Amino acid sequence: MKIYKILSWPLMLVLCIGISSCKDELGNIRTEEAEKDITGNWKVIQLTRNGENLSKRLKLEDFKIDFNADGTYSIADDLPFVVSGSGKYRLDDPQYPFSVVLSPTEGKEEVVLKFLFPVVNGKRQLSLVMSLGCSSNTYQYDCERLNGGI
Repeated sequence: MKIYKILSWPLMLVLCIGISSCKDELGNIRTEEAEKDITGNWKVIQLTRNGENLSKRLKLEDFKIDFNADGTYSIADDLPFVVSGSGKYRLDDPQYPFSVVLSPTEGKEEVVLKFLFPVVNGKRQLSLVMSLGCSSNTYQYDCERLNGGI
């Protein structure tokens, strides 16, 4: 019985030291999310309306949207979109964005688009979700960077 008591104290001491050292490692985990960077030239690779793929019916290759580092955007082609031409853009939250806010230069009101930024097959995609007038129709423009960056 005495041997059990004598061995239990050193064992408890070793366990306490081991557990307390784990806390230090957990404190070093970085939890800060990087700001999302959507700058670049984006091409539409798929367009859906209410989940139906419209890509084969429309000529998508000419539609491009450029997000510039100075906070401006420009759109090429007349594919149906909520804005045309150029203007300014911003993310509603740079680290955890849920939408992109477009401010057209034509003086129209700001347009808020639902924003998704997934990595698909190793490539970063930009998905913009909107309604083009009829609220029962939802369009999703899935885009890839032209320069292929992630």
